[in-house]
Amino acid sequence: MTATPDLAAGGDSASVQDGWPLPRSQRSWGPFAVFSTSVSTAIATWCFLIGGFVSFYLPAGKGTIAIIAGSLIGILLIVLACLPMSSKYGIDSVVGSRPQLGSRGSLLSIALIYGSTLGWNVVLFILLGRATSSVLTALGWDTPGWVVGAAGVAGILFVLVALGKGPAAVRDLSQPIAVAVLVLGFIVLGLLLWKVGLGTLLDAPATYPSESGTVNWASALEVLIASNLSWWAYTGAMVRNSPSARQSLWPVVIGLGLAVGVGSLTGFYAGLVIPDSGGDPTQFLVDVGGPVIGVVALLFIILANVGTAVVGVYAATVAIRQVPAVQTLSWRATTVLAILPAFVLVGFFSNDVFSHFSTFVAFLGVCFGPMCGIQIVDFFVLRKQRYDVPGLYDLGRTGVYRFWGGFNPVGFVAFLAGVGTYIYLLDPVSYVSRAPFQYMTASIPSAVVAGLVFWLGTVLIVRPRRIGGYQEPEAAPAHTS
Repeated sequence: MTATPDLAAGGDSASVQDGWPLPRSQRSWGPFAVFSTSVSTAIATWCFLIGGFVSFYLPAGKGTIAIIAGSLIGILLIVLACLPMSSKYGIDSVVGSRPQLGSRGSLLSIALIYGSTLGWNVVLFILLGRATSSVLTALGWDTPGWVVGAAGVAGILFVLVALGKGPAAVRDLSQPIAVAVLVLGFIVLGLLLWKVGLGTLLDAPATYPSESGTVNWASALEVLIASNLSWWAYTGAMVRNSPSARQSLWPVVIGLGLAVGVGSLTGFYAGLVIPDSGGDPTQFLVDVGGPVIGVVALLFIILANVGTAVVGVYAATVAIRQVPAVQTLSWRATTVLAILPAFVLVGFFSNDVFSHFSTFVAFLGVCFGPMCGIQIVDFFVLRKQRYDVPGLYDLGRTGVYRFWGGFNPVGFVAFLAGVGTYIYLLDPVSYVSRAPFQYMTASIPSAVVAGLVFWLGTVLIVRPRRIGGYQEPEAAPAHTS
């Protein structure tokens, strides 16, 4: 049997670094800390690229509505799936998935978090490198292609040094960066409107729209919903440091959900009036703002990307430390392990990786929509918002969430059902859709199907066997006259 933590006296380092539940007395993040960390995580250069994709489908007015709506829909699923359990018990998303997937089945969650945070971080470091290259070019330097990779690797090394202090570094870095990136967003948006004019923006057509208006709307919404679903990998690692869900709710909704939408508007508008940019500000800021203002804005982009990457690497580090073999490593060694592939991808394959960004965004919806649906149904409907906390950490044969050999097949079947639903509705590689995608998007149906399959399988198969911490509903008392 695997040892479980002393929940009353667990030390801070063990709780933070090895994923034990954080006691409320050790949760030092107030609403502003959660909000600032959320903003510095959300608003990075990826927002511009996300907005650039929306410019394929809708013009300025309609696209603005779709971006804000899609952001709020996506963050709603994240708030329901992650925030209550992580805030209540001080746990991250990996531990929170053990009641659905099993004590060993939560390795799937580790893989999802590792893959998604690594993917986002690689994109951020590549954009950091592209911004650095643009700055040097604006200053009159001849910048060879390897500069992008070299600058990205330098950003990775900075993040590794910053994360040496664990979550304290995340909190302390996030507050000044949050202010900087908010200023950045308004500067870039103001420069763009000043350069092209509001009338030009409003008259600009979508760049590659479908013949179907409903498909265009659904595609734009899906880009934002899928992007916000990626916060499943980040939210638990952040809000477990906050003493209550109430204190985290609006900071997460505004700082993660709405901030992505607002941040994406700049890339969206740039994609409409400068189609060749694809929304990437590193390709147009100097031309739009001039050398001085453009360079300052690019420096802000570098800062924003570093702030986001710090949170992503922290979330990945906490996740992979749930693997028993990894817990024997030091915190610093685990952070290196969490980001090691990024050195290779950013340093040597930056152009190839960057060209597949759209496929990566779709991957987020494919995976995290079903996970959200399963966790919402399990936590609110089946378990009535109660977990066996010691059982979450008991990985032995008698553990509450052992199921069958450490795996809950119902959870995996439900997950695959959700993934299959998504792929049927929207091909994540070609972005070709099938009906009724145009009325439902792909992420929402995938979450609903996964949740329904999980509920049905639990009620018919798992709960009658009294395993996994489920109990049969008590029979209603007989009526006597």
